[in-house]
Amino acid sequence: MDVHRKQLSHRLWVWIITILFWLLVQIILPKITGAMMAQSSLTLQEVLSRAEHQSVYKYQADADNKIAHSKWAFFKTNLSPGVNLDMLIPNLIKTSQEITQPDGSIAFQSVSQNNSSIQLGLQQNIVATGGTLFIRTQLQRFDDFSLDTKQYNGIPFRIGFTQPLFGYNGLKWDNKIEPLVLKEADRKYVIDLENIHLRATSVYFQLLTAQVNEDIAMTNKEVNNKLLDIAKERFALGKISRNELLQLELEYRSAVKNLSIAQYDVEYARGALYTFLGQNTVENIQLEIPLPMDQTIKIDRQRAFKYAQDNRPEVIAFDRSIKEADRDINRTKVAYGVRADLFASFGFARGAQTVSEVYTSPISEQQVQLNLSIPILDWGRRKSAVGIAEARKELLIQQIVQDLLDFDNEIHQVIGRWEQLQKEVMFQKEIQSVAADRFEISRQRYVLGDISITDLTIAQREKNQAQRDYIVTLQSYWETYYLIRKLTGYDFKNNIAIQTKHTLN
Repeated sequence: MDVHRKQLSHRLWVWIITILFWLLVQIILPKITGAMMAQSSLTLQEVLSRAEHQSVYKYQADADNKIAHSKWAFFKTNLSPGVNLDMLIPNLIKTSQEITQPDGSIAFQSVSQNNSSIQLGLQQNIVATGGTLFIRTQLQRFDDFSLDTKQYNGIPFRIGFTQPLFGYNGLKWDNKIEPLVLKEADRKYVIDLENIHLRATSVYFQLLTAQVNEDIAMTNKEVNNKLLDIAKERFALGKISRNELLQLELEYRSAVKNLSIAQYDVEYARGALYTFLGQNTVENIQLEIPLPMDQTIKIDRQRAFKYAQDNRPEVIAFDRSIKEADRDINRTKVAYGVRADLFASFGFARGAQTVSEVYTSPISEQQVQLNLSIPILDWGRRKSAVGIAEARKELLIQQIVQDLLDFDNEIHQVIGRWEQLQKEVMFQKEIQSVAADRFEISRQRYVLGDISITDLTIAQREKNQAQRDYIVTLQSYWETYYLIRKLTGYDFKNNIAIQTKHTLN
């Protein structure tokens, strides 16, 4: 009995293990494998969102804008008062020097001295005149170790200014130009983000086109394989010629070759997409075909030109360039003209044996200096230099006029292309559907023997081409949409100006 029970128990365990193994192989394992092999999908909007946050071009745009804001902050420091502490401590000298005697002769004597000083000053640049206003206090100590004496000289208070007359006021010109530079940088940042959208769309469709070609190649391989099997049976029955069988054999081999090429193109395009997104790991993703927008977007050209004027950095750059040209003309005139520098100050100063005496009864001091330089004969140098600067400005104006014409013409052409693509994408979708239906009917008719292999091949190629043309049209559709956003800085879908999602500090 014990032996019989052991045999039954053993058989029961064998049956249980067999059932569990069958469940593992037939149900659980396929699901696990399918989950592991399942492809994630990405939409165009998801790729655009990733590109906005993690592509190297986004980091470059952030860096450029941050540099512009840092330069602006640096410029503003020139408009604020500055405080400096200057010290010369110690200033020891121990040497032998020539000393002029009262009779004019020279005697070499040993010198051991210290001449230290400390100065605290506040200065403020004056934008309107290009001068500098300053306030200073200073204390100087002189020690003669050979004679064992010391002296103090101090300036308890001094106020004054330096002012170039007829000079080049760089701060005044910078105050006109630097705000334009910052405004141009902020506009450029918005356009840089739109350029990322445009690049991301191009890379997205590069992979999408490769995947569509792979799907077409895979379908063609499967269909041609089935048709080849049918053709072999019909050839054996003498219903088709060997030439027709060889043609199907050729179509099948071509499909296998095209599938291999398409698979390589997919891998290449997938790597390009993830490189663009700044990722070093490549996922096995399947891109979704983006549908065109539901509404038809009509763009008034005059409005588009106005938005471009309001939002494009080039418009600010044109204004900045003209002001820079005027600055260069002014600087050239000053450089070869009369130059004068005025210095004036008022304060108190005193030399004494002790520090307290310096600040007890200081004497008043006044200083006025005027340095003047007048070119008497320059052989026309100033006239020539100014003429060169003015000619450069005239050339710049002509270039700007041409650039504006080209810019407006580009907007005009892109809007015209957009109007055409909104119609074309719908037509191409219908063509793709009709071509697919025609091929399916042709395939069924060929199986029934109603049409030749040539007619079937033509229908198949027309279906493939229609599918590819639809993807190409979709790519042009979305690229043109984001190009319009880039050219105008305006979102015509939501009817708002494009703004950045954050402000750089």
